[in-house]
Amino acid sequence: MSKQSKSTKLFVNITILGAMAVLLGGCSSKSSKQAEQPLKITIPGEPMTIDPSKSIETNGGAVIEQISEGIYRRDRKHKIIPGVVEKKVQPTEAGTKYTFKIKKNARWQDGTPIVAQDFVNAIRRNADPKTKSQQTTAIQYLKNFKAVNEGKMAPDKIGVYAGDKRSFSLKLTKPVPFMDYEFISYRPLQTAALKKYGAQYGSTSAKTVANGAYVIKGWNGSNNSWEYQKNKYYWDAKNVKIPQVKVNVVKDDNTAQSMFKAGEIDLTSITGQLVKQNKGNKDLVVTPTGRNNYIYFNSKRKVTANENIRHAVSLVINRRQLTDKVLQDGSQSASNIVPKKYAYNPTTGKDFITEVGNLAPTDITKAKSYWQKAQVELGTKKVKLDFLIDDTETEKKLGEYVQGVVEKNLPGFKINLVSVPHGTHVSRDFSCDFDICTVGWGQDYPDAQNYLDGMRSNNQINFAKTKDPQFDDLMDQVDETDKYTAAERYDLEKKADQRLMDIAAVAPTFQTSQAHFVNSKVGGLSWDAMSGASGQIQYAYWKSSK
Repeated sequence: MSKQSKSTKLFVNITILGAMAVLLGGCSSKSSKQAEQPLKITIPGEPMTIDPSKSIETNGGAVIEQISEGIYRRDRKHKIIPGVVEKKVQPTEAGTKYTFKIKKNARWQDGTPIVAQDFVNAIRRNADPKTKSQQTTAIQYLKNFKAVNEGKMAPDKIGVYAGDKRSFSLKLTKPVPFMDYEFISYRPLQTAALKKYGAQYGSTSAKTVANGAYVIKGWNGSNNSWEYQKNKYYWDAKNVKIPQVKVNVVKDDNTAQSMFKAGEIDLTSITGQLVKQNKGNKDLVVTPTGRNNYIYFNSKRKVTANENIRHAVSLVINRRQLTDKVLQDGSQSASNIVPKKYAYNPTTGKDFITEVGNLAPTDITKAKSYWQKAQVELGTKKVKLDFLIDDTETEKKLGEYVQGVVEKNLPGFKINLVSVPHGTHVSRDFSCDFDICTVGWGQDYPDAQNYLDGMRSNNQINFAKTKDPQFDDLMDQVDETDKYTAAERYDLEKKADQRLMDIAAVAPTFQTSQAHFVNSKVGGLSWDAMSGASGQIQYAYWKSSK
């Protein structure tokens, strides 16, 4: 081979290699650019607060899930795994004491370490009646909680103790079989931030310190858009693939669908007819949930305190018709305050709802009979009730349906719909400012008690102020996990549930499904019965850049 041909061959090889490098470099650049692209999502309403100790509604919870992490968390397959702590632990002292050690690299968004006192102070603050927290369900099992929450003991007497800088213990009053689920909600709060912001903590992004996968930016407490930015100090930051998430409040489903189809957003939820219309769409993900919806009756008002009124309203509602013909969003009819496929017999494995049967049937004849009895007891032939609902498509459809079947089948009974923003609804719930209202309760742990507890006379989410000594007594026995076997406790739950439905304390309506449009280029997002509306964004990634 001549020198010239060798030189030519060398030039050609170098040119090919150079071209490949350019191509590969272009791919790398494109992949890198894709990875840095913000994820654009919607949320159906404004958060009232993003303080984990106070938030009680879904929009605030959706934000908290992205920016805060508790003792435990759920992985991408929805299994419970360690969060801020090093490992899952087994309780000691007959199932009543848990001792945790915080990860060495667990830090706040400003880079300072998360310490045991951050958990201790958060829990004490949560229990302190001065905080006026409406979110105490998860910590109610701690030693001395009731006395502390009622102001009879100082907050430092509640069952949480710091061992050293990274270790702390929780002492329960008795064993709790579902405590691992509750530990997801045990979130630390930065001690320095609590001292600085006090009651204003969580009221804006500037007054919130994150320890989760993302940091919130640009939320002033009332605006309709903000951002999540990757928390560089999050202990698992290397596995958070999307560095920026842009969030917009979009209440109207048609608007959300239009924005998604126009490529303006990558993730949004829809309800109602839109779910049916988009059946078969590869971008639509529908997931049954354990969130149950029902109607509360204000027991402080004469008409709605009447048991016959409650029975009459419940009996005219055809739940199957409501879900299949009206909502049409994949939701299921609800026959109980406890949802289907959620709680199971510990001995046989049978569904709780299968065992107790349909406790909220439709029977127009009986409804009319109850209505006639109520008219006699109330001394009037006519009744008009305000029905408090959210200003969302689903709740408006629910309200219109209930209004229609009540007025059609119960002559003289009128329903006036009062549609308000979700935050206003929640505020009015807690102040008992309604005749009847919609309530939705999402699951914290897979046990019927999670739903039944809400109707105890001393529970803060018993917005109706219903008080039934027989029900309370049964639920007190359910609490005695050290006295009853799992099977005995389960039977007590069934009796309590039967009692609640016998007095028509609530009128079940539907068990929700979540429907989401998800950009086909986004991977890692999934939902199950216990997932929040937005899902766990920290597991999301752009498929072309993984």
